[in-house]
Amino acid sequence: MKPHTLAALRKMLSKRLTEEDLFEITFHTQGIKDNPAKQALYSLLFDEDKRVSNNAAWVFTHFDLHSNQWLYPRQHELTDEVMRTPDDTKRRLLLTILLRQPFHPADIRTDFLDFCLKHMLLTSEPTAVRVLCMKLAYEQCKFFPDLLTELRAGLEVMEPALLPAALKTARRNLLKKL
Repeated sequence: MKPHTLAALRKMLSKRLTEEDLFEITFHTQGIKDNPAKQALYSLLFDEDKRVSNNAAWVFTHFDLHSNQWLYPRQHELTDEVMRTPDDTKRRLLLTILLRQPFHPADIRTDFLDFCLKHMLLTSEPTAVRVLCMKLAYEQCKFFPDLLTELRAGLEVMEPALLPAALKTARRNLLKKL
């Protein structure tokens, strides 16, 4: 089935995706130009069905870097969804998408920066979400020395001996950059 329509895409995304399904959907939807299939896929990011929305996000994480540019103008909508979703998987996938986007000093959202600074420290968050929040906090803070100081303080509060390997590595790498 070629996923050219919203109904066809929704049907494919409502089941467990195989690698072949993932590549087929990506093939039909990626590219920097607008097309109905890509727009349909994007609308399914906000679907009420958890599997559909998570699978749509998963497909977007497989867009090549050139095709990912199509998402740049939608950064604020994606950011809102990251902060709104209760689903850890969707949050992780959306944070992955956002990490592939540029941040500009004039467009930094304090609510999202606060979200990242808070969630990188929350032990209740999955490790991958915490690592992505750390990296995204840096991407937003790097333009402002006072915010870099705040980020450094947050990273230094984390006790390395108590961190999983991925967090320990991300923390160490960010402290080197600072």
